Formats: sequence, structure tokens, C-alpha cells
Amino acid sequence: MRRTRLVTIAATTILFILHNNWWSWQPDLTMVFGKIPVDIVYRVLWVVAGTGVLWLAIRAWWGPSNE
Repeated sequence: MRRTRLVTIAATTILFILHNNWWSWQPDLTMVFGKIPVDIVYRVLWVVAGTGVLWLAIRAWWGPSNE
């Protein structure tokens, strides 16, 4: 259980760093599937990853104890 808590802390830190998105501050006109801006796709993937980390954190910190 302690390992899962460390993973959630590390993943939260990584998502916090990735949230800043400093490598893409300049306008990027790249399109995904010809219609969706790449920055929107990045944000959607970031939100999906954040949802997964939140689910893991809830299970690890407040879920039923395996002890």
C-alpha cells in the first residue's frame, strides 16, 4: 500500500510539471485528424491522465485497507 502512495505522489508531481506546458507557449497550428488543434488534444490527454491518478490516489489513500 505504501508503494501505491509513493506512485500517486510521483504521478501528481509529474502531472503538475506537465500542466505548465512551457514548451508550447507559442501558437501551434498543427492539427490532429485535420480538425483538432494539438494543444486541445494535449489537454484532453492530460485530463485523462489526471483522472487516472485521482482514481489511484482515492483507492490508495482512502480505499479499503488490505492490511
